[in-house]
Amino acid sequence: MTNIKESKKRTLFKTISWRVVATLNSWIVLSVVMSGGNFTKAVIMNITGFVIFYCFERIWSKINYGRSVDDETKEK
Repeated sequence: MTNIKESKKRTLFKTISWRVVATLNSWIVLSVVMSGGNFTKAVIMNITGFVIFYCFERIWSKINYGRSVDDETKEK
């Protein structure tokens, strides 16, 4: 069985980079969508956040930084 482990550095870098992306999303949405009520802004921010987070995760799944493969071939 092959286990893929992620380092603490990878998790930290991924967390920081996500907060940068999420902050940019909020800033762009609030700058562009100035009309409408708070509910409209919240819905738009959540939809764009969902799409951006999906893309963010797909990109990170292709990055091997901070990953290690631990091959365990235990016979039972």
